Amino acid sequence: MNDEQQIRSLLAVAAEPSDQVQPPVERLLGRSRRARKTRAACSVLGVAALASATFALPAVVRSLSHGQSGPGPTASQSPGPTAAELSRFRWSALPASPLGPRSQPLLAWTGKYLLELGGAKNGTTQDSGAAFDPGTRRWHRIAQVRANVGFSNAVAVWTGRQLFVVNGQLDMCLMVPGHPSETSRCLPNAGLYDPAADRWTTTRLPGKMWGLTLMAAAWTGRDIVIAGVNARRGRPGVAAYDPATRHWQMITPQLPARHSPVAFAMVAASNRVILWSLWSRSKKISKNGYSVSSGIDVLSLDRSGRWSTVTGNWPQHTVVENPAYGSGKILIPSGQIWCGLCSHPYGDSPAKLADADTLGLTSVPAGPLASRDFIEPSIWLWNGSSALAANVGTPWSEPAGVHMAWISQMAAFDPASRRWHALPVPPGRALIAANPLWAGRQLLLLTEGGGLLSFHR
Repeated sequence: MNDEQQIRSLLAVAAEPSDQVQPPVERLLGRSRRARKTRAACSVLGVAALASATFALPAVVRSLSHGQSGPGPTASQSPGPTAAELSRFRWSALPASPLGPRSQPLLAWTGKYLLELGGAKNGTTQDSGAAFDPGTRRWHRIAQVRANVGFSNAVAVWTGRQLFVVNGQLDMCLMVPGHPSETSRCLPNAGLYDPAADRWTTTRLPGKMWGLTLMAAAWTGRDIVIAGVNARRGRPGVAAYDPATRHWQMITPQLPARHSPVAFAMVAASNRVILWSLWSRSKKISKNGYSVSSGIDVLSLDRSGRWSTVTGNWPQHTVVENPAYGSGKILIPSGQIWCGLCSHPYGDSPAKLADADTLGLTSVPAGPLASRDFIEPSIWLWNGSSALAANVGTPWSEPAGVHMAWISQMAAFDPASRRWHALPVPPGRALIAANPLWAGRQLLLLTEGGGLLSFHR
């Protein structure tokens, strides 16, 4: 099948009506947990998440939310500040970004630079980028990528030398007929940015990854692994890219029979990649009713490239999103009920720390930010030493399609003492452009106005 035929096929698939519905999935599985409004407390006592139950579902199809603020920490990073150290930190203002006000940019830490890519400005998606060097306290604009990579809803990971970015989406120029010479520029590409050379290189995504919602990226030390899924068709795709040879290889694991994946989460630990496959199976039993079965499969990719199933006693009914690895532990942020493509009561389960070798779980005790049962903090970060959590405040009203929030409370959890430490919040209720991220021994926060704040000693 040539490029044009693949494009026609993808566009035809996109136009197909779905016979499955996904009412809660957009909210549950967005990897960058955007600000959510404070909800009125509601009783969910006595409600259990069942492996198989019957639900009446509205005839509405919603797409998965698959954006994220940026790549998580890599396995090579050293542990960050402890919770006790963080309690003595303070906030300071740094020079503002030259890109100016924008929302939801992709942020990444390279070990030297904070990279800011894309985002939205006045409702328009941007493709510019800038880098900030905390050592010199200076920003500079970076080269623009000259192919269809896309920073919106992208997955990204730092390899130690390059930032890998991809969103897997077809460029809108495909919708303009009569430009065959432009076709190759519009197909899904991944971009690799080298800050030392200020240069982008690109690579075409494998055809089997086209049409998938890309949900995670991880760096193994040799290969970049990306995972995506077409939830409507239950079609998964996992691919590995070797930057040294510029070679792609499809490595999609064999999933258990009838476990149609809806979403993936993934993290690279020191000696393997761990993949969570959230699956759902529906059977129509009436005009608007479905019997739904669901669960979570856990798989491990070892250094030899072999997959194995390691589900064991992993909890089957809590969403897994944004896992973060460091110092032999994986932070599993608090998650909502997972019952597949079903409607369910609102409520969060506690965050957990998983042993990277055994996947044994330890719950993070309720801290000062969990003011109500089943309501957990919106933002979770892990630096290998401490888990930082934050609640967000939101205006009573906000423009349609705009997510406005400021950090209203912060605290850090020390796994060794199992104690929480209260932390100061950013001054002035500054609206955040994206979730904050660790940058060595400090936390960096970009505001929607383009301001940059540092949480440091």
